[in-house]
Amino acid sequence: MKELFINTLQSFNELTEDDQKKCKELYERPLHPKMQENKYIKFTQEILKNFRNESHEKPFFLTFQTINLHINYSSLIFSMCGIFESFHLVIYVGVLEDEKVQEKEVFISEILNNLIRNELPKLKMFTMKFVLLHNNLINRNVVKILSDMEPSICSQFLFIADPGYWRYLNMHNPYAQNTCFEILNTSISAENIEEIFNKHRKIASTKKLQYLEQFVTDFYNLSRVLLIDNVAITLHLCTLERLDNFEIIIRSHMKAFKKKIITRKLIFQLLRALIIIYDR
Repeated sequence: MKELFINTLQSFNELTEDDQKKCKELYERPLHPKMQENKYIKFTQEILKNFRNESHEKPFFLTFQTINLHINYSSLIFSMCGIFESFHLVIYVGVLEDEKVQEKEVFISEILNNLIRNELPKLKMFTMKFVLLHNNLINRNVVKILSDMEPSICSQFLFIADPGYWRYLNMHNPYAQNTCFEILNTSISAENIEEIFNKHRKIASTKKLQYLEQFVTDFYNLSRVLLIDNVAITLHLCTLERLDNFEIIIRSHMKAFKKKIITRKLIFQLLRALIIIYDR
């Protein structure tokens, strides 16, 4: 398959005629030759255009994920996710040929550093508050690389591990489940922050649950940061659910190509099409 036609995707055909027309027009716009050749896109200008009439500040967290979609290729997606709003905006997507990217963590850290220093400041209506990541080896190595840089962006922003992994593995531990649920869903203010977190800090310490202690510490620090500009906050959107859901969407669409010859170009075109169709 040399070219992916957007109208062959099942999700595209679920759209109304008007939305199909808009998506097709966006998909057929020519890309910069450098992006076309290297299989990546930055969406800074598209985000600026779509939110040009916004008058109120939009706090968000930045996140990224690598998704192995084929034996030879991985996708790399950087997203902006609303802290108090449900938006999920892809700011960068690329498709890597794994064999040619020997030091993937270094490559990712360079892109992350570039986005934070050069691209995100262009989005004046958005305010980055922290970075939320899946707790895996690649991400831990990326954070280590960034922390060793001078100057380091790790000194400017909180880098927090998403609780989803250990929460899923500890379904039989009521302390793990209840701590996560309460902290993510309680309205937190200056009046109750110490009471809430001290309660769960004590439980984590008593049970010697290191992952839970780290979660309580991370989300306590995050709450303190967010309360500087807010009377009360709720952290229920401070998870990677939106990102995980989009990964499921991508993998579901990949199943349609299992009998096709998979190329880097095909995966790149599919990702671009899905970002347009799902308005990410």
